[in-house]
Amino acid sequence: MVSEMQIILSPKPNMQHWLVAIFMATCLGLATWLTPHLSWYEHIGSPQFEQVVPKNFGDWIEVTESSNSTVVNPEVQETVNNLYTQVVSRVYEQKTTGRRIILSLAYGDNQTFSKQLHRPESCYSSQGFKINNLYEEKINTTDKSVIVNRMEANIGPRTEKVTYWIRIGDEVISGPPTALNIARLEMGLKGYITDGLLFRVSELSDDSKLSYQFQDQFINDFLRVLGPEQRAMMIGPLAI
Repeated sequence: MVSEMQIILSPKPNMQHWLVAIFMATCLGLATWLTPHLSWYEHIGSPQFEQVVPKNFGDWIEVTESSNSTVVNPEVQETVNNLYTQVVSRVYEQKTTGRRIILSLAYGDNQTFSKQLHRPESCYSSQGFKINNLYEEKINTTDKSVIVNRMEANIGPRTEKVTYWIRIGDEVISGPPTALNIARLEMGLKGYITDGLLFRVSELSDDSKLSYQFQDQFINDFLRVLGPEQRAMMIGPLAI
């Protein structure tokens, strides 16, 4: 009698149980396989951008902080500290013309959902700037063409023409904000925890055409003095 009850209370696993167990094991295996274990930050040589970005090069010289009264950083410092692992902000003056370019480079070595780079139009808007004429444009650099974003930011009498791009892992991304998520997932499928770089230049100017030409000149002069590995840190590897 006892043995019959034990048999009733302890049925043998049926096919459905085996299928559930196999499914759970498969899901666990896929989750482990799809979880990135390598860091793109280390893959590209653990860059220290304060040393990578030259202070003086070609026709450009850095303007000292004491004489730099025109810089406005639209990102709140607390947000910068939480989002980015490295930030480089400099102002360069072209020796031959006296015109100035504002450079801001923000870098995060781990682009999780909570640590994603913020697009400049959002940062400027949150600080009271009005954003006009936001669009994408392709520019030619030393190694390859890059899709950049152009925009105009206005606050009071100040008009700032801005050019920026975002590198996620091994490519400069373009398109809507969701493109950041897609790029990060693609890098994850390659096995990498991706990094992210925001490269932004701007000029105080009322003339869009002349200002963007001037910014493109700065970008090309800047990239030209970097080595191939350093340029890849800025715009991704050279396309073959």
